[in-house]
Amino acid sequence: KLTGAVSGKEKEVTLDQVANFRNSDSLSSINRNQQERTLSVTSEIKDGYNVGKVSSAVQKKIKKYNAPKGYSITMKGEMESIQETTGQIGLMLLLAVAFMYLIMVAQFQSLKSPFIILFTIPMAFTGGFLGLLITGKDLSAIAMIGFVMLAGIIVNNGIVLVDYINQLRAQGMEKKEAIMTAGRTRMRPVLMTAMTTILALSTMVFSHDMGADMSRPMSVVTIGGLTYGTLLTLIVIPCIYDVFSRGKERGKRSRKKLFLKEGKKEQADE
Repeated sequence: KLTGAVSGKEKEVTLDQVANFRNSDSLSSINRNQQERTLSVTSEIKDGYNVGKVSSAVQKKIKKYNAPKGYSITMKGEMESIQETTGQIGLMLLLAVAFMYLIMVAQFQSLKSPFIILFTIPMAFTGGFLGLLITGKDLSAIAMIGFVMLAGIIVNNGIVLVDYINQLRAQGMEKKEAIMTAGRTRMRPVLMTAMTTILALSTMVFSHDMGADMSRPMSVVTIGGLTYGTLLTLIVIPCIYDVFSRGKERGKRSRKKLFLKEGKKEQADE
């Protein structure tokens, strides 16, 4: 209906008398985010492709694309969740290493011995990355959880070795002799501890049950890190201990103190 501006009368007219019709494409719905119109483009990744690699390739293409003025392109979805999860796991790893160091400092009553033991972690991580490389697995959030587990397991080997060296030196044995004796004596416990964990996780590597593909990177990281880290622990940790330990022998100092105490006691008796 149209109403006259002067007379105030209403008159019915057809729409084609006041408008033109034209067929065109338009949005079925309009979405807004923070008062800005947004358009979502979704896709699925074919089986056998890694989300991280595909997202990185798409991100490179987006950076080369010049969007029209007033438009911007952002990637969200599964990759955003993976990045957030990776950041949280990285923070967990740092806190785990810090807590382990503080606990070992309280137990050893020393800052040096826990610092030597922490050298086992980089060696184990190297083995974890080698395991992923050999098996062709990609670094994922599940694999990162394997690194967190590996950091807590591999320090046990260093604790067993360094603690026994300290015990032998406290009993009066010289430094190098204590290192060699501890290496021979603690080799079996270290290997047994590593082998039990490796054999237990090997079932996850060779399993083909539902969900095995998701948990396999975690077991690969742990097995690779334990294998490589254990072998190097028996070689590298004694060398690091020899470098960082003091020049004077603890056993000699203990015997000297005992001799002085006995001498003072004899003087007091006289």
